[in-house]
Amino acid sequence: MEKDGYYSGFADDWQAPMDGLAERYGVDSLLIMRSTPTHMVTAISAGPRQDTYHPGDAGPKSVNPGCHKLYCEQVVNADRPLEVADARSDPEWVGNEDLVRFGLGTYLGYPLHDANGRVLGTLCALHGEGFDFDAGEPSLRADLAALAVRIDAAIAARGG
Repeated sequence: MEKDGYYSGFADDWQAPMDGLAERYGVDSLLIMRSTPTHMVTAISAGPRQDTYHPGDAGPKSVNPGCHKLYCEQVVNADRPLEVADARSDPEWVGNEDLVRFGLGTYLGYPLHDANGRVLGTLCALHGEGFDFDAGEPSLRADLAALAVRIDAAIAARGG
């Protein structure tokens, strides 16, 4: 399966669950992002700030001259979850495009994989203010981790 192919038709399967999570937890933005060598590309956007990121929008990775590392880029590169509590006070993230352009400085993201374990992109939450990802039962952290596992399984079932 082509690396980008798993996004075809994904909105049909994942838009409603993501809309539900965004509404339930009140988080500004939930995204499924596709990784390319030079950009992170929005596949699905949910939440009150979904108009900030439209499907097909691409944020430049740090391999592009003058560009700061993206949160999702770090998740893809490290193949592990990332939480940024407040990019405004974190020297590693203060120049991040999501903070600078959109005011979204709180982040939690999980890698998404194909059937062979290769990282294809991310499932992530962004918020403009501090956000407790562990609040509630289940928490948004638990629900996002579970959703990432479900998405990985769906990718594998599609032959990805």
